[in-house]
Amino acid sequence: MHAVRSAARVARPCLPARTAAATVAPSVAVRPGRAFSPATFLPRPVLASSPRLYSTASTEAAQEPAATPQPGQAAPTGGEAATAPSGSDAKVVEEMTKLLDEQKKIVAELKDARLRTLADFENLQKISVREKQQAKDFALQSFAKDLIAEIDVLNMALRSIPAERLTAVADSAEKPNPDLVGLHEGVKLTKRGIEKVLSRHGIIAFDPTGEQFDPNRHEALYQAPVPGKEPGSVLECQEIGYMIKDRLLRPAKVGVVLAQE
Repeated sequence: MHAVRSAARVARPCLPARTAAATVAPSVAVRPGRAFSPATFLPRPVLASSPRLYSTASTEAAQEPAATPQPGQAAPTGGEAATAPSGSDAKVVEEMTKLLDEQKKIVAELKDARLRTLADFENLQKISVREKQQAKDFALQSFAKDLIAEIDVLNMALRSIPAERLTAVADSAEKPNPDLVGLHEGVKLTKRGIEKVLSRHGIIAFDPTGEQFDPNRHEALYQAPVPGKEPGSVLECQEIGYMIKDRLLRPAKVGVVLAQE
């Protein structure tokens, strides 16, 4: 086997010698059809370093001291010389100032309108609450007037019975009727019960006998001169008056003492 391989190697033709380019740069592949030159792979010449030129104009301008303002001239601000605004710029500033004043005026008017609206809304809420409470308090006004009319009937029934028929008299042979006394007491208790029911709902009766006449609470039926009585005072109350809360439900019908001449 080894003898055969040795014979084959001897019979193989020798490879041509490598080119000079492969000897110089074995790692570079030679393109076909292009002449190889070692100068192609020489390093590029390094550019000669030249000093960089800097402009000193800005530095000199920055180091230059600011101009001193003359009397009557505005001092420059922000490191720049103050320049007088042109006519168009002044007009724009004036227009913007006017517009700003108008906007401030509108804002003030809107703020005032808002405050007025809030105040009106609060007043409306208070009025609504008060009217609701008044409607609740005076809801029984018509019903109370009907009960008052029945109380007047009971008062007339109590007044129709003389007091001597309800009490025993020592020198009199006539004795009080127990049935009449019981009926009188029953009517009186009924009247008191109705008055208590009315008082629980804020309806209070008042009898102005002996008080000064008040046209806001009393209704004068007649006037009569009475000796020993103060003129203008209430002599008699034929129908008692009623108040519901702080409002007059029915005026008291009274007789007034007339001044004597």
